[in-house]
Amino acid sequence: MTKANERGVPVRADLWRPDDELLNSIIQKCIDEAYQRSPGEGSPVLVSGGLVLSTLAVIVAVGTGNALLAAGIVIALGVAGIGFIAMRSAPAVIDRTQVLGVTGGPGNLPAGYLVHPPAWEAGMEEYVSTVSDRHLRVAVRLCREYPGAVSSLLRLVRRAEKQVEANGKELTEAEVFKIASRMVSEQAAYSPTLALSR
Repeated sequence: MTKANERGVPVRADLWRPDDELLNSIIQKCIDEAYQRSPGEGSPVLVSGGLVLSTLAVIVAVGTGNALLAAGIVIALGVAGIGFIAMRSAPAVIDRTQVLGVTGGPGNLPAGYLVHPPAWEAGMEEYVSTVSDRHLRVAVRLCREYPGAVSSLLRLVRRAEKQVEANGKELTEAEVFKIASRMVSEQAAYSPTLALSR
């Protein structure tokens, strides 16, 4: 098993990717909002710095009687302060496991989103980090046909692997896929979404 950050977005042999525009826009909006609400030091520090500088400007202007000198000192200190804040601030750190919190997390996405790059940007990579490479490869091959969520597809692949072991067969990806694809076909036959589309 490889670490999550060593895995790329899985690609199916037929290069299929989900194309639900509504869900894609929701995922993208969640990603955008996560970056917008990431913690930063910006406004409170800038406001307090501005108040200190304006007070300093009034004191210097009254003390010297030269408003131009006061403005020059305040501008120089303001530029230096903003530069210091920019140099010191770290890039935004986002907890990618929480990006899709409004949808219930990446495990609640439809199974096809296992091969969707924005879903991986929104936390799918962390969600499948504990899944073995064999399970992931089998799940990727089945994700287009599976009518449920990513989490239930991964559970189905684990059940298929246990069934292969129980049958006493050699535990290979092909055997796990064969059992899992049969289970997916049976489950898809009774899927309410497929029954409504007939």
